[in-house]
Amino acid sequence: MSTKQDVHMGIFENRPENFQHFAGFKVPSSQLAELDCAGKDIAIIGTDQFTVSHLNHISQHARSVKVFQINPQFVLPGTEHGLQRLLNHPLIIKNRRLFNSRIKSILSLRYLENQVQNLWLRRQLMPNLAEVSKVYLKSDHYYTALQRENCQLITWPISKISKDSIYCINGAQHQVELIVYTFSV
Repeated sequence: MSTKQDVHMGIFENRPENFQHFAGFKVPSSQLAELDCAGKDIAIIGTDQFTVSHLNHISQHARSVKVFQINPQFVLPGTEHGLQRLLNHPLIIKNRRLFNSRIKSILSLRYLENQVQNLWLRRQLMPNLAEVSKVYLKSDHYYTALQRENCQLITWPISKISKDSIYCINGAQHQVELIVYTFSV
């Protein structure tokens, strides 16, 4: 049985030569800080702390940004000092792991609800609460950046990457000059 991530990642694991046809620049997400994105059409495949942290900066300077989401992630505000104070309370430390997971999940959903007014976009960004190993990313501006006019969230799996475009299984073609990836190729 294949998961949603397997469907998205399948073209890279089963046929890595598809990614090799791309004639533009390919950059791992860990190098986003040095990236010059001014006036470029950028595709971001996957979500990790680097992409969440830098999406606002990228979307401010790039011509267009397409975020190809593999799985929705839990995102918390990056400057939430009250949460850290609460989690460090002596009564909470005893059951820290259980408390952390539940409270962080609820807080990230509330943060999503407050930041994204568009119900369809909010639904697409909603992480799976039943997921066993949850990853919490931190950013104050991720959801704001996703709602910019030049930024688009794409949830359709990728079917093919050509020398200058990414094709999704729904038939959509997205021309890009630069691909930022969050996985090993």
